[in-house]
This record gives sequence, C-alpha cells and structure tokens, in this order.
Amino acid sequence: MSKIIIGIQGDIGSTNERACNFFADKYGWENFEIKYLISTKKVLKALNNNEIDFGTFAWESSRGGIVKETQDAIKKYKYQKIDEEKFQIDHAILRNSDIDISKTVNIYSHPQALKEHEIFLTKKFKKLKLTEEIDTATAAKKLHNNKYPANSMIIAPVSCADIYNLEVYLKDLPTNKGYKTTIFLVKKF
Repeated sequence: MSKIIIGIQGDIGSTNERACNFFADKYGWENFEIKYLISTKKVLKALNNNEIDFGTFAWESSRGGIVKETQDAIKKYKYQKIDEEKFQIDHAILRNSDIDISKTVNIYSHPQALKEHEIFLTKKFKKLKLTEEIDTATAAKKLHNNKYPANSMIIAPVSCADIYNLEVYLKDLPTNKGYKTTIFLVKKF
C-alpha cells in the first residue's frame, strides 16, 4: 500500500497534529505522512488538487463556537466528512524569556484560543495585548525564533514547550476545563 498523505490545519505540536495521529491509529494507517498546511483553506485546496489523500481541520470549539477560518474556506472548496472527534484542549502559556507583568504583556495565539481564554487572561494580566496568529503551534515556532517583541508569550498545546524549547509560564489553564475542539477528518468530495 502506498503512503497516505494527510494535510492538517496546524503546525508541529498543534491539536490538529494530535487529531491526525488519532485518526491514523483509529483507521490503522501505519504508512502515512503529515503535511503541515496550517490553514483550513490550504487543506481543502490541497485536497481538491489531489495533493493529499485526507485532511483534518477544526470545525468548532465548545465555547468559542464555529471556527471562522473554516467557515470561510468551506464556501470555496467541497469535501466529504469521514469522521469527527472532540479533543480536550491542553493549552498552556509559554515564554522564551522573562516577563515583566508591570508592562504590557503580548500574547499571540489562534483566534479561537484567544476567544476561549480572553476573560481569564484579562484578569491575570493588568496590561494585555492579544494578537491573532494563524495557528497555536505556529505561534510557538515564531516565539522560539524570536519573531515577537519583548514581553511576549503564546498560548499553545503544552507539548509545544518541548518541541520549540520554550518555558511553561502557566500550565493547565483554568479555562481548559470543558474546552473541547471538534476536528473533522475529510476526503475529496
């Protein structure tokens, strides 16, 4: 059997990577490769162009609702849903340097993560600037590569700390409780 190519909405360390591995295990796909396409649009475009066999993307989160970027992408590209699964989110706040909370703290993450954790973050940090990023794991990669200004942190799966050599500032965010994301496994329509 030839290698199965699965395109995902996310980078290394993302919840979509975890979902991809879950689905591969569930369906017994041992010979597979993950293509980190980062956005739903790129996943669906690659699927429609026969560049990948399957794709995964986030459909909705328990409190943040429907994922806007996914809704925008499905208006342009067709797909067939094969499966869906709800994944408990394990976000942490990660940093790569000291943080001075008396100054403005910049936090970068995917829009859904910012939406889910915004109330907690505004209580935790008196001076706060939230900035949207295309993906939680991409934010971790950029923080690792010093692409953000001083006094910046990110919200991403806790596994990104090890992957991108970041320090955990706060693990087990209280807003993780009950925060689940539904991820679809899809193929070409």
